[in-house]
Amino acid sequence: MIERMVIFGASGDLTSRLLMPAVAQLTEAGLLSPGLRIVGCASTDRSTEDFCAHIAAELKEHAAVPAATRDAVVRMLSYQSADVTSAEDVRRVIGEDHPDTLVYLALPPFLLPSALSALATTGLRTSDALAIEKPFGSDLTSARQLNEILRLQLPEPTIFRIDHFLSNELIHRVIALRFLNRIFEPIWNAMHVERVDISWLETLTLEGRARYYDGAGALKDMVQNHLMEVMTLVLMETPARLDADSFRSVRVEALRSVATPLPERIRSTSVRARYTAGRIGSRQVPSYVDEPGVDPSRNTETYASLTVEVNHPRWAGVPFTLRSGKAQPVPSAEIALHFRPLPRYVLDRWPGVEPNVLRLGLKEPYVRLGTTLNGPERTTQSCQLEACSTPPQFPAYAHLILQMLNNQPMLFIRGDEVEEAWRIVDPVMKAWSGGNVPLQEYAAGTAPPGPAR
Repeated sequence: MIERMVIFGASGDLTSRLLMPAVAQLTEAGLLSPGLRIVGCASTDRSTEDFCAHIAAELKEHAAVPAATRDAVVRMLSYQSADVTSAEDVRRVIGEDHPDTLVYLALPPFLLPSALSALATTGLRTSDALAIEKPFGSDLTSARQLNEILRLQLPEPTIFRIDHFLSNELIHRVIALRFLNRIFEPIWNAMHVERVDISWLETLTLEGRARYYDGAGALKDMVQNHLMEVMTLVLMETPARLDADSFRSVRVEALRSVATPLPERIRSTSVRARYTAGRIGSRQVPSYVDEPGVDPSRNTETYASLTVEVNHPRWAGVPFTLRSGKAQPVPSAEIALHFRPLPRYVLDRWPGVEPNVLRLGLKEPYVRLGTTLNGPERTTQSCQLEACSTPPQFPAYAHLILQMLNNQPMLFIRGDEVEEAWRIVDPVMKAWSGGNVPLQEYAAGTAPPGPAR
């Protein structure tokens, strides 16, 4: 049983706006051990009292819990100043004869290799656990190197690579739809599905994230980092058992079935673009290159689209398109399965009937099915059948923290799954950096372009 949580990077927004509010909600629900202690660590030299006051203020703003719950969370806290890249500092924080501990690295990606090297000297036990925020590595080579460091420290089931997209809610929504409804699984294949689109399109722009985003771009930030994992939920076969090992194994096998993009086809199967000045609703938006902190010479894309093929009988010939973009005219975050058209003789009798489209929300908990019903005088009319599941009681990070404290790795990314995702994206990154796919432009608030000709 995890008795202590040590957060390196405790002075950042992730801790104050996501992790600690999640702890507060779990505390309010009575789901945490009364003896849990949380140690915040950062390079800032401050006292425990100052750190507790800071977290108390953040909880008041970001956690909808009573004052008594906020006080209970603050009593769990202590603070130690430490350089996470210093083996000596990390050993001092972890301690030699320490209780079972969850070490949470709430760090920017560039610090992760040094932090893991420092942790390697602390003698973490198999009863301890380690939480790491994605992105995990910057390409396939770096991801493999990080995995090698981790394999020498802890067994795989105690390493929690976090992708908040794979929260309890999203996974169970897809599992319930596919495996608890007999009508869907028989048509979940290439015989009935023509194409699959997975989208995360935002009206938001850079919103002050230049330090990270300008070095990553839409392809790394969203497509490799999150949408690949969402795709596994569509691709995967029925697990033999609904336990963590079986479920994570079928996700890895799903990614292994995705063909490595061929260099000569990447120009026609991918899009990279960047927004220019424009208007989104009533808001005037500056060009991306004019945003504070942006280096125009990096040619960072704010829209990325990638279409992949799947080498599996269930999905043979079905294109999967993953796309993400900022400064879009309307937001859209969903999985969309586009079913094949009706036979010709049916369309001859009822022209204009559109194929069915099944949509699953990634942000909002909806399931929508585009259907055709009869209209007046033997005509037809299109309509949407929609159902919304009950909103989750807790945000994604509350589910993730609870799973980690209880040593349940089902919602987390295994090392080989990370490597498979990079294996798919690596050739695209090389083609883009080599100029084989031009960086196109779109005005903020307008639709992005298609593949370059």
